[in-house]
Amino acid sequence: LPPPPTPPPTLSPSVSPTVPPTAHPTPPPTPSPTAAVADNAQAVNTILYPGSVESFGCSRTVRAGDAIAPTTEKFFCDHLDMPQQDGIWVDSLTFSPAHGKLSVAKDLRLYTHNNCVNCDCVDYLLEGRVDASSAWEEIGSGDFPWRGQATCRNSRGITINSTFESGDSDLCYDSVGFPSHSTPYLDYKYTCRRTRGNHRYHQVGRIEIAGYILE
Repeated sequence: LPPPPTPPPTLSPSVSPTVPPTAHPTPPPTPSPTAAVADNAQAVNTILYPGSVESFGCSRTVRAGDAIAPTTEKFFCDHLDMPQQDGIWVDSLTFSPAHGKLSVAKDLRLYTHNNCVNCDCVDYLLEGRVDASSAWEEIGSGDFPWRGQATCRNSRGITINSTFESGDSDLCYDSVGFPSHSTPYLDYKYTCRRTRGNHRYHQVGRIEIAGYILE
């Protein structure tokens, strides 16, 4: 007998077409998720303290040194009459650690101050340089995870008990890590590129950069 006739083509495919790719595909994994440092490096809760601090972009600065001191006694920056960048106030702090040694940054932590939620930094740039005559090089930048959140507050003057592995779990803080970063620097520059409310004031309880000091 002759074979049965071929059925007509289906008017509606039985399987939906593949969804279009996402606009922002997942990036490939970092080649060195936990970049190694020298065996004799000292792991510390912050490579910044003790040290000197300078502020830029503030018409008035209060307690610049308290930005790195081991308590929540806050740093305060007033942007009044300062020029804006695309309608946003931007200010920076530079740090020269007293140990005078090269170090490797692994985790940036911000502790909240006591009152103004909209004065928290939510968009940052962290840079380093090998000496005072060298150009700043980016370590990391972007949003803090708390950008869209109203975070808890720390009372002023509380002693911070943190480690290399973690910030003080009894206090309110946010952090961003740099696990693949391994370039050593002598000085650091932290720029707040936006506060939560693009507020006239930028305030922070303390800034820590956990990392390794090279011997």
